[in-house]
Amino acid sequence: MTAVLLDLTDPLSPAQHSQLMAWLEEEIDAAPRGTQFTMGVVSEDHANWGATEPLCKPQTGASANSLTQNARLIDDRYHELFLAPLNARLESMVSASGADRSPIMESLQALVSDSAGFVTFKGDRRIVIVSDLLQHSATLSFYRGGDWESFRSSPDFQRIGTTLNGAEVQIYQIPRPTEGVRDPAILDDFWVNYFERQGSHRPLVKRLGDL
Repeated sequence: MTAVLLDLTDPLSPAQHSQLMAWLEEEIDAAPRGTQFTMGVVSEDHANWGATEPLCKPQTGASANSLTQNARLIDDRYHELFLAPLNARLESMVSASGADRSPIMESLQALVSDSAGFVTFKGDRRIVIVSDLLQHSATLSFYRGGDWESFRSSPDFQRIGTTLNGAEVQIYQIPRPTEGVRDPAILDDFWVNYFERQGSHRPLVKRLGDL
């Protein structure tokens, strides 16, 4: 299972958009047959939280049996029933929302909880996050001086579960100005500790640059 969280409160540059779509296409291509894909967005409006309807990756023509299967027909179905609708969802969601707040933790948990079977699935699970990682909500805000230590000593810390136990985490980080953040280094420290607490593997990070 793969769940993709898009945190795009500011527009991407053309170069960043191209990189992101190429990397997401690579995620789709590399996923095994049968992988369930769901997507969600980071939003200050709770009504926008949750997951899209799941799409499961079917067989491609490349794996067709040349003696008993029609590879072109299989490829046509793959593109029509899976790849085209998945890419259409991505394109529609990869746009700026203009939100003033960025509740990344809350939106991630809503996506995971709303993705059918994700929490209890015993097979491989993957989280893909596209974000600047600048958490900003009532629970925690880096702009108000929040960090891992302040969060760990707050009552909200007990709300973290282990819904990502054993999951792979891939982050595509969007560089954003960090004015107002006391120490930008706290971002890496916070998210490493957050995902460790969730029980996932250590996140892998790629940066969406345009210079």
